[in-house]
Amino acid sequence: MELVKIVDEFGNKMHYKRYQGRTYHPDFLGNVGDHLTEIAAYQGQPGDVLLCTFPKSGTHWVFNMVQMIRANNYDYSGTPVVMEFQPISEVESLTSPRMYLTHLGYHSIPMAARQGNIKIIQVLRNPKDTAVSYYEFFNSMKNVAYEGTFDCFLKYFISNEFVAVGSSMFTYMKEWEEAKKDNKKLNVLYLRYEDLKKNLSENILKITKFLNLDRTEDFLRGVEENVLFERLKEKHDSNLGETERWKNNAEGGRLPVYRKGRIGDWKNKFTVAQNEMFDAVYKEKMEEMGLPLDEFVFE
Repeated sequence: MELVKIVDEFGNKMHYKRYQGRTYHPDFLGNVGDHLTEIAAYQGQPGDVLLCTFPKSGTHWVFNMVQMIRANNYDYSGTPVVMEFQPISEVESLTSPRMYLTHLGYHSIPMAARQGNIKIIQVLRNPKDTAVSYYEFFNSMKNVAYEGTFDCFLKYFISNEFVAVGSSMFTYMKEWEEAKKDNKKLNVLYLRYEDLKKNLSENILKITKFLNLDRTEDFLRGVEENVLFERLKEKHDSNLGETERWKNNAEGGRLPVYRKGRIGDWKNKFTVAQNEMFDAVYKEKMEEMGLPLDEFVFE
């Protein structure tokens, strides 16, 4: 493993861990390799659900949605345990029904999940909105992996030097698309952030069926009301959102995960030149996968 620290000519700072040609967030546990081995070997328990998202794709929203449905109550579940940032012992200490998170790409999730023995819920979001949300997330915290302007952040975001999950978002998406086509054992529900925003009730029902649960219509309407953005933000901003794990990054360890929650906010941030650059790179990297960018964009 290599520790990388970069300061470019404009004073933008980025640091990360590099392992076997891939870049990982500096908070990734240990020397990367040993912890990746632990994650890959994790067997889970019957009934476990693994949430797989690229960062800033509605992770906490979907996590709390699923937890309410499974627990058959409206309790706020806070911040999920993240496999790459926390010891496996913290996953094992969770009480059932258990749900835990990884932002890692498909190549690094537990083998048990790849073999269909752990259910997966995977969420994608418009990459442009994801980029803006990620930048603002870094800006709101201390001791982060990137400090600098949005213009330079965007250039890092579309490159495989990006400080996230072992790859750029484009590589992340491509590897999941290949898995969907090639691995018929996957027990996975694919969700789109924009679809959730457009028709939340339909997708709450989809999640419920995927988990083989029987819930009343009244209860599911209650879930829909309790996962509205402002309601979750209010709960997260209370002591319910505090965590010990992230106390060095944010006050009370409360990650700044609820900002706007809107579709199309990238239009308020991208310049014309940035948008043209992003579109060109997206087309080059993703066109062969059959993932046109416009399918993510809803007005």
